[in-house]
Amino acid sequence: MNKLIPAIVSDIDGVLIRGKSTIPNSDIVVQELLNCYYSNGEMHNIRIPFYLLTNGGGCTELEKANSLNRIMGSNFNRHHIFLNYTPLRPIMNEYQNKLILLCGAGHLTEIAKDCDLRYFYTIDEYSALFDQVEFKQYDDGVIQQYEADIKQRNMEQLKNQQIEAVFIVFDPIKWEESIQTICKLVKEKKDLPIYVVNNDVTYADNFKLPRLAFGTFTNALISILKKEYNINPNIIYYGKPSLNTYKYVQEYIHEKHDNIGNIYMIGDNPASDIRGANQIGWPSVLVRSGVFRGRENDPQDPGKYVVTDLMDAYNKILQLEGLKVVQ
Repeated sequence: MNKLIPAIVSDIDGVLIRGKSTIPNSDIVVQELLNCYYSNGEMHNIRIPFYLLTNGGGCTELEKANSLNRIMGSNFNRHHIFLNYTPLRPIMNEYQNKLILLCGAGHLTEIAKDCDLRYFYTIDEYSALFDQVEFKQYDDGVIQQYEADIKQRNMEQLKNQQIEAVFIVFDPIKWEESIQTICKLVKEKKDLPIYVVNNDVTYADNFKLPRLAFGTFTNALISILKKEYNINPNIIYYGKPSLNTYKYVQEYIHEKHDNIGNIYMIGDNPASDIRGANQIGWPSVLVRSGVFRGRENDPQDPGKYVVTDLMDAYNKILQLEGLKVVQ
C-alpha cells in the first residue's frame, strides 16, 4: 500500500513575511514547495500540496497572490490562497439574491463582484446614504458617487428592503461609524446574521510588538450591543481559529488531491493558527518568527512541534514524512 502524501498549510504574516519584507529563508522554502518534486522511498515525483491560510483580506485571492509574488519572487496563484473570507464564499452564494451589508476596509466592491454578489451596500455607502452619524461630515460629491455606483447594480427594487446579513470581511477602520450602523440594524432585526472572518486579537508586522487586530473590533461590538441594548448578537465566526474555516480548507484539500495523509499547519500565533489546527487534529508547527517568541511551547495553545522559522518547520515535516527533494 502506498504511503499517504502530506499537505502543508501555512500562515502568511509572521511566517512568510513581516510587513512587506520576506522573513529570511522563507522564500527558499516557498520556491521548493511550489516547484520541486519529492520522493518517499516508494513513490517518486510527489508534489506536496501547499496552501496559505491567513486572517488577512481586504482584496481578492488573486490580488493577494500577486502581492506576495512581488514581495517574495514566488509564483503563487489564487488557488493557493485562503483569505479570511474565502470559506464564506458558499454562504455568500446563498445571499446572491438578497440585500446584504459589507463592512471593513479594503476593496469591498471588488470582493463582492469576485464573489458574484449582486445586491449589496458597502458600510461607507450605507452609512452615508441611510444612517448619517452626527460626528461626521458627508461630502455631497461622495454621496452622489455612491448613488451612481449603487444605480449600476440595479438595486432600485431592493432600496427599501431590510438588510438580510452583515459580512465583515476585513478589519473595520471607522469603528464608531461601523458600530453605530450595525447596532442600528441589529436593533431592527435582533437575529440579524453577522459574519466575522478574523478572530485574532494580535498579529505581527514590522513593529517590534504585536499589533491589535480585527478580533478586538468584534469584542467591542458585542460588548456595546449587550451593555447598551441588552442584545446578544448573532455572530457567526469564520477565520482562524474557527472550526468552520479549518473544515473548509480540509475538505478543499481532500477534494483536489488524492492520498492525503497529515495536513500540517505552520503558524506564529498560538491562539489562532495553532488552536485551530489542534481543534481539527492537524499536526501543528509553531514558529518563533512572528507573534510567538517563547523559549518553550505556548502554555495555552501548544504546538505539536516548536521550531525557529519556516525553514525549520519545512525540514521537520520532511523528516517526519520521510521525504526528500528530487533534484
